[in-house]
Amino acid sequence: MLDFITETNSVWQNMRSCGLPLVLYGMGNGADAVLDRMAAEGLTAAGIFASDEFVRGQNFRGFKVEHYSDIKARLGNFAVVIAFASELPEVISRFKALAAEHTVFAPHLPLYAGSEEVTNAWLEKYAGRLQNVYNKLADEQSRKVFANVLNYKLSGRPEYLWQCETDRTEDLTQLFTFGKEESYLDLGAYDGDTVREFLQLTGGSYKKITAVEADRRNYRKLCAKKEGLKNVQLVEAAVWDEDTELDFSDSGGRQSTLINAHKRKVRALKMDNLLQNEAVTYIKMDVEGAEKQALSGLKQHIKSDRPKMFIAAYHYDNDFFELPELLWQLCPEYKIYLRKHRYVPAWEMNFMAVYQGT
Repeated sequence: MLDFITETNSVWQNMRSCGLPLVLYGMGNGADAVLDRMAAEGLTAAGIFASDEFVRGQNFRGFKVEHYSDIKARLGNFAVVIAFASELPEVISRFKALAAEHTVFAPHLPLYAGSEEVTNAWLEKYAGRLQNVYNKLADEQSRKVFANVLNYKLSGRPEYLWQCETDRTEDLTQLFTFGKEESYLDLGAYDGDTVREFLQLTGGSYKKITAVEADRRNYRKLCAKKEGLKNVQLVEAAVWDEDTELDFSDSGGRQSTLINAHKRKVRALKMDNLLQNEAVTYIKMDVEGAEKQALSGLKQHIKSDRPKMFIAAYHYDNDFFELPELLWQLCPEYKIYLRKHRYVPAWEMNFMAVYQGT
């Protein structure tokens, strides 16, 4: 077993052995998935509660949704199973307050059906590749994130995430250097939030911005934010390793995806073809599971331009080793950092790559 893996039991084994009633915190798709997986693992829930502002006497999956105070009065001591995702500071503070009083689990479930997930067998299967990436990461904080996230995904203990989180803006300013002539490629531009982030990082001075977004509603929001900006190219398309047409499910949110998609066809573009001979100096990539294809479609510009890269690392568990392996294959001189930003479960993880050659 890998030396940096300290957990031995899965979250489901931990839930079974804790000896406490299991109470879900949260409703919706996340709670559906957790309840389904608990049933498959032979576990049952003793109740469901929600934040006070969301309790309106409703029922969910046969449970009356209760206030936390009512659950506490009814059960006394119990284990909390976090069943929704959040990055909001007030919600994370609530999670931590619950963890100070109860045993808390935040089960890690794959984002996409059928994808591999972190288990003891998975760790054994990929031990060599995981160890190699761990050893090659750029600094001790990266290795801490790598180890903590894997221990979290196996055990479901959210404390591992809280112990390794850093601030996104601080990481961007400390690990990257931004000049006044940056050419920025924003892949998965959403509603323009990361374009605005880029403008803050550069003080509004840049050479060009190219922002790509496939979701129709997000793209309209992105276009609305373009006003007053010069040298901005907006592209309504998905990102892939060739120019083609793909199935796509758009939600109007951050989780619009090509994976398990069925709603409509979208244009998908290879970024080397879109950029042609234009150099790019900084790439942000959060394309909902298509990161490997996006990197493959940028081979020429990665090799020739060696841009700074900020790449989402949480859509597939295998991304943890496959994305840095692919980056090093394209450009062995990349120094790759791994950072975990505020979110439960283990979302908002990003590889940050900086060229260190001559």
